[in-house]
Amino acid sequence: MKRTTIAALLLILPGMGTFLFFNLYPIAYSIYLSFTDAQIGNFPLEVTRNLAFTGFENYVWIVNDPGFRNAFLWTWIFVAVSVLTKLVFGVVLSLVYGSKWVVGKPVYRGLLMIPWALPLLFSVSIWRFMFDPVLGPVNILLKSFGVSELPAWTIEANPAFFAMVVIETWLAYPFMMTVITSALQSVSQSHVEASIIDGAGYFQRMFRIILPIAGKPIAFATILTSAASFQFFMVPFIFNSALFEDRFLLLYGYRKGFASSIPHYGRAAAAMMIAIIFLAVYMYVAMRITRIQEGSK
Repeated sequence: MKRTTIAALLLILPGMGTFLFFNLYPIAYSIYLSFTDAQIGNFPLEVTRNLAFTGFENYVWIVNDPGFRNAFLWTWIFVAVSVLTKLVFGVVLSLVYGSKWVVGKPVYRGLLMIPWALPLLFSVSIWRFMFDPVLGPVNILLKSFGVSELPAWTIEANPAFFAMVVIETWLAYPFMMTVITSALQSVSQSHVEASIIDGAGYFQRMFRIILPIAGKPIAFATILTSAASFQFFMVPFIFNSALFEDRFLLLYGYRKGFASSIPHYGRAAAAMMIAIIFLAVYMYVAMRITRIQEGSK
């Protein structure tokens, strides 16, 4: 083996070791726990070592649990609604702030990056106050418009779910806008000018020239943000974790392991493994359908 090869291996070993320890080891250990009866009383292993192998019993229990099925369904509903909202906002804002008629675009774009700059805990706390049923500006505004039955955003599941879509859109649209803006700017102006000469209108140019050319970067950003929406956890956890146990899959798994009356770590690990499998399948299918791996061909 060449010295340069040995030197390269020595340089990447610390990073590779860190990656394996902090990424693959927790996954492997969670897989192990999902096939055991690990729960309060016989776990962690420092207390006792009598974990019993239960096969697929935890997986069967999770799949048959109505709470899991409900969380699984609502998670995909959230992914569909939030991703569509983020995509629409990203495209519209990119077109608006990419227009030559808008003055002070750098300032506006800087202000629109604020959700990225703020700590998540601070952002969610502010939004929780915004949606406060009594003192929140949202209900005060609705009341001023004559709405008599004001939603209990922080107490009732359905209004709170809508609030989650709003918060997720606000947190994620800077990413979508940044990617979409870059993709739109990569479209050659010669194509646009040629379509104008041929008599194409604004919407014809947009849907037949610009968006198809910029489609793959936008599709890639959509896949990434949909995966992030599937893993939605911290926002509902801070907002009101008990309210969303049967609405978000990762929160369901967390509460099974750490917030139930009798924490069952094996079942929680099984729920997380099912989530990982579905997310991996979704990512693979989405990448195959959009053919992103083929590049810009």
